This record gives sequence, C-alpha cells and structure tokens, in this order.
Amino acid sequence: MKKICILTSIHPAKDARIFYKQACSLVKAGFEVALIAQAPNDVPPSDVQLEEGERDSGVRFFYFPAVLGRRQRWSNRKRIFAMACAQKADAYLFHDPDLIGVGLKLQKKLGRPVVYDVHEYYGDSLRSRQWIPKLLRPLLAAGFDCYEKWAARRLAGIMTVNEHMAAQFAGVNPKGVVLYNYALRHQYDFPEPTQERFAGLPHIIYVGSLNRERGLEVILAAMPWVMERFPEARCTLVGEVDTAGLDARFLPLEPWLERGRIELTGVIPYQRVPDIISTGTVALVPLLATLNYIKAIPVKLIEYMAAGVPVVGSGFGHIERIVTESGCGVLAEAGDPQGLAEAICALIEDRERAWQCAGRGYRAFRECYSWESEEPKLVSFFKDVILQI
Repeated sequence: MKKICILTSIHPAKDARIFYKQACSLVKAGFEVALIAQAPNDVPPSDVQLEEGERDSGVRFFYFPAVLGRRQRWSNRKRIFAMACAQKADAYLFHDPDLIGVGLKLQKKLGRPVVYDVHEYYGDSLRSRQWIPKLLRPLLAAGFDCYEKWAARRLAGIMTVNEHMAAQFAGVNPKGVVLYNYALRHQYDFPEPTQERFAGLPHIIYVGSLNRERGLEVILAAMPWVMERFPEARCTLVGEVDTAGLDARFLPLEPWLERGRIELTGVIPYQRVPDIISTGTVALVPLLATLNYIKAIPVKLIEYMAAGVPVVGSGFGHIERIVTESGCGVLAEAGDPQGLAEAICALIEDRERAWQCAGRGYRAFRECYSWESEEPKLVSFFKDVILQI
C-alpha cells in the first residue's frame, strides 16, 4: 500500500478540502494517508481527541503545537519537516505557501515526489492585506509570485482550484491537475426543495469567514434596508468575523447587528454546515471584486446550491458565470449595499422565483459541481506522481 503524507501549517486538521475531500478520498482509493496539522488552540498535541468521523476515516493524524501570529508560525517549519521525514511516505502533499521551503527540502532529502496544492492567488491577496504597509504590498506580491513559480518548477506536481490558476503554472510545471473545490454530494443528501419551504419567515444566511473584502460592510449596510420592507426577516452570519480594515462607521458592530437583525454564530463544526445552510431562504455571496476573488470559485456558492437555497451573488467573475448558467439566483453589483438589499427583497417578495432558483441550483450541483466528479482526478494524479519514483 502506497503512503501519502499531507502537510498543512495554517489550516485545521478537519479542513474541508484537506481532510474531508482529499485525505478521505485517497484512503477510499486504497492509499495509506498521514495528515500533519496544528493542534487546536490551547490543546497539547498529545491530548487531541479524534471525533467519530475522524477515527473511522482511516486517516492517521499527527499534530504539532498551535502557534499564534504570523511570525510564530514560521517557527513550526522545522518541526513539520521532522515530522514529515519520520513518515517515510511515498509522496507528499502540502497546502500552504509558507511550506514551500519545507516541500523543496523534503523532495531533495528523501527523493520522494512533493506536490503543492495552490488554494488561492496568494500574490494577489498580498496586494490588499491591511497589515502590510501599502507601499510594500506590490513589491512583496511580485516577489512572492516569482518565488512561487521558481519553486513550482522544481516540485513533482502542482494542484490548483481552477483553469486560470492552472494556466499560470503550466509554463513552469506541466505536471498539474485542477481539482475544483466543490462540495461533497453525500453531505448534502437533501430532498429537492419544495415550494412550501419558502412560505415561512425569510431567513438570510451567509456561511464562511467574513471581513471587508468578503462583503461584511455591504451586509451590515444592506440589512437595515431589508428590515424596512420585511421586518420579520432575520440574518445569520456563520463563521469567523474579522473587523480589521472596516470603515470606522461600522464600529462597534453591535448597533448594526441590532438594526439588521443579524446573528453571529461564530465558527461551527464542518459537519453541521449543510444543515445550517438548509435553514436559509436566501444565501449571500457578497464578495468584493478584488484580484483574488475575480478569479476564484467561492465554495460557499456551491454549498448553497447543494442545499437548495437561492443565491444573491456579486455580479463578476465565476460567481456571475455560475449563477447565470445555472439560474440558481440573482446578481447584485459588488460593493453596493442597496443593490444587495434589493436583490434579497426580490427573492423574498417573489417566493415562486426563489423556489425555482433553489431547484435549479440543487439540480446543477448534482449534475456538474460535486466533489465526487473531482475525486477520480485526484487518485489518478497521485498514481502518476508516485510512478515517478
């Protein structure tokens, strides 16, 4: 049995793409899988308790101590490298840009193929990071792009999340595969939505991390307008909320939450996400048109479709394409709170339309957008990579 070791320095062990999709799919295909990740905050690695789904998955977990802050995170690279070497795997897969050096070192020392899974446009994201001085952002972004391409040329393979990203790496490393980060079909084993589901009180929902670039300001400003027309509506924001870089008029958040009848739940276990989404009657993808999001396919959009919830999304990039092609919802101009409010109200007011959008998204997911359609590509890719040994 061939062994694959997966490394992540930033993401939790139970990350959707890393554990539930990649690791579990590889185990199902007959690989032995070891997953190295940070322990939950304030929990010593030896005390981490596996939940039932983790124990039954067949994946073996290896934890290192959690660290806080960007600087401290770099200190874990030596520990991760040593843990990875101890696995003596047939191939390695890492997920974070700060592990590029670790991946190159592993490949050189062990003579085993190492694959880099590129999740996002990290160079583009550096251009809008609030913690980086504005004048330094373009230089850091350009420098990182060069470094990432230089490293990719030397690694055994590159995974990406869309065709545009794959094209950026194809010239430096032709050994690549696109694995769209679609939702798992079995986690969204819901019946097709009925018209009766939209007869109740309106429930607007957003799932995922939320900050200014992801539309936090837009939601806060839009919901009071929605409440003026539909005072019985409520809004739930599920996930971590980051207020860094928020316009001062939105701070503190509490008055805006009260005016918009918005509830913050914080982070919830991944297994609960489908049930939470399915309680919504309108789901939001209000991302701003940054360089990163223009090119990305938001996982939340696919999850909303999978759960049969009509979508209000920003009118650009893959969001616009998928919403338009599938007919799963309506579009609003990115960054326009009034436009977002009007789009939400349009679906609340026309429940027949909301139901039809929900059904179209539900069917499109099952035909085109589930992880199960990506799984064979993952397995085939690693079989090919291991043959390089």
